[in-house]
Amino acid sequence: MLSHTQVLDLDQTDSIASFEASFRSLRMPFLLLAPRGQEHFIVFANEAFLRLSGSSNSEVLGRSWRSIAGEHADREVLDAMDASLNAGEGHDAEILCHRRNGSSFWGALTVSPVLDDAGRNRLFTVMLSDVSVRKQAQRLLEDQLERKTVLLREVEHRVKNSLQMTASLVLLKARRLPSPEARKVLQEVAERVGALAAAHRLLDASDDAGWFSIRDFTVELAEELILALPAGQVELSLDIQPLAVPASKAAALALVLNEAIGNAVKHAFPDERRGRLTIAIGRIDNGLAIAVEDDGVGLDHAPPPEGSFGKTLMTMLVHQLEGRLTWRDMEPGTRAEILLPIDAEETRFE
Repeated sequence: MLSHTQVLDLDQTDSIASFEASFRSLRMPFLLLAPRGQEHFIVFANEAFLRLSGSSNSEVLGRSWRSIAGEHADREVLDAMDASLNAGEGHDAEILCHRRNGSSFWGALTVSPVLDDAGRNRLFTVMLSDVSVRKQAQRLLEDQLERKTVLLREVEHRVKNSLQMTASLVLLKARRLPSPEARKVLQEVAERVGALAAAHRLLDASDDAGWFSIRDFTVELAEELILALPAGQVELSLDIQPLAVPASKAAALALVLNEAIGNAVKHAFPDERRGRLTIAIGRIDNGLAIAVEDDGVGLDHAPPPEGSFGKTLMTMLVHQLEGRLTWRDMEPGTRAEILLPIDAEETRFE
C-alpha cells in the first residue's frame, strides 16, 4: 500500500483540497481516485463511504480501488472497470464490495473522469450506492421465476404425455371399429390430438417454455405428413422464418397448421399424382402470414367441401386468433392464406 501523498502530484493535491470541502459531508459514499501507472489509488474517501465500509481513513487511503471489492467479485467486471480507468473514461458497474468486518454488500459505482484546464485526466470521482436490497429482491424474483419455469415444464411434459396417450387410445379404438367411416373420423381425431402433443413436446424441449417455435413445428409436421405418401410423389418447399410466438397461441396455431397442411397432403394429390407443396410463413407489416399452396387437383376436385369439419375447424381457430382465412384456386392447385394480427412484440426471431 502506498501513502496517498506518494500517489499525488501538486496539482492533484490542490484538486483534492477543493473536493474535500465539497464532498466530505456528502450523504452518498464518495471516493477520489488518482492514477499512478496502470493502477488507480484511493486518495480521498468521505464519511459516508467510511461508514458504509466500516473502515477508517488509514485503512482506505493509498490502496488500489480494487481493495473495496470482495473476494467473490466478478473479475470480468473489475477488469472492465480498469480498462475504462486506463482509457480515461467514465464507467458504471455493480460490484460485490466487502466491509472491514468481513460482511459484503452490492455497490453500484458511477465513475467519472476529472480533467484539468489542459483537458488532461487528473483524477476520477466515484459515487457509490448500496444496492444490496435491490439485488436481493432481484435474486428472489429470479429464483421464483426459475421455480415457475420448472413447474411450467413439468405441466407441459404431463400434458404432452396425456395427449400422446389419448391419441394412441383413439387409434386403438379406431382399428377395432367395423365401419370405415367411423375409423376415418377417429383417425382424424387422433391426428389432431397428435398435433397438439407435438406442440407441447416442442414447448417442453425448448430453452424457453414460454415461446412456441413455428418453424420447428411446421417443418416436423410437414415432413411427417409427407412420409405418408409414396416416396418422391410430392416435393416439399419450405420458406419459413425462424419465428416464435407466445406459448398461449401454440395449441390453436398447431391445429390450424395441421389442418392446412394435412388437407393439402391428403386431398390435393389423388391417385399418386405427383406435385409440389409449398409452405411460407413470415412476419409482414400487419401480422403473421401463413400460406400453404399445392399444385394439385384444385378446389373443384379436392376437399375441404363446404360444411366439412376440417374447414369448419380451421375457420373457427383462425377466428379465435382474430385472423383471416382465404382459399384461392391457383389453377392448378389450391392456396390457403392465413393472416393473423400478431404484434411484433408477440413474435421473436430465434
